[in-house]
Amino acid sequence: MPFVFRDAIWGPKFNHSGYELSRDGKSPYIGKFVVPLEDTTWGETGDDNVLVTKLHGQAVYHPVNSSWYINQMLSSYHESNNQLYLDRAIATSKYLIKWSITDDNGAVWFPYHFSHAVRTLRLGTPWYSGMAQGMMTSVFVNLYDATGDEYWKSMASGTGKSFDQPKVESGPWFHNVALLDGKKFVYYEEYPALADGQNAHVVNGHIYALYGLYDYYRISGDKHVRWLFDVGASSIRDSFGAYRNPGKPSWYSPTYYGRTVWEPCELPPRRHQPASNAG
Repeated sequence: MPFVFRDAIWGPKFNHSGYELSRDGKSPYIGKFVVPLEDTTWGETGDDNVLVTKLHGQAVYHPVNSSWYINQMLSSYHESNNQLYLDRAIATSKYLIKWSITDDNGAVWFPYHFSHAVRTLRLGTPWYSGMAQGMMTSVFVNLYDATGDEYWKSMASGTGKSFDQPKVESGPWFHNVALLDGKKFVYYEEYPALADGQNAHVVNGHIYALYGLYDYYRISGDKHVRWLFDVGASSIRDSFGAYRNPGKPSWYSPTYYGRTVWEPCELPPRRHQPASNAG
């Protein structure tokens, strides 16, 4: 059985607000534009209609970059009704699925097989990202919206199950629970780290994960998915003061560790941060 996060009868409660979500909205990724077929913003498109992403000149498996591309293809398909855009979206999605993994609980994961290092941040292979999991959930929802094919809805469901995986010593996870002001705050980590002090709560990765939950809720109405969105949205709302950098762009990470990684030239004094991991 998949792990389900619940409030304990005794002890800290999850920080949540009871958000209601409309199922009548549209995906944040789908817009009214048409990308030129020859555009190479996200990489080259091969004869098989699959996007080829290159990093330092080498072809890599990159779920986030491919997700951007797929959603741009789907926006273009909706506006132009040109089948080639949909063909590209489907072919690249199937390529990503081919190299995904499915765990014992039926959760589908999209691993990174290249290492990621920024100053003291070190992510060995494979590593997994809440941003990638959220964006891939949206990809499958948007393919379902475009085609009506139940297969894509089932893939969205499988990818959405990854949000229920708690922190583990080995294996994929990104759902991080931190204790702050006597409540459990949930952060969907873009760069999950086993060491509590190295979980940076990167804001954009967390929000893209929330987009995936929102998109899946639109087509499912699943109350647990709404709860996962609720605790994530409530946590980012109630800790956003730590992201603010008055008069300047907000911090990429609210933690002191995160700022040593991404903003080493302008470190503020230490602020109150989550004291421990409760997950």
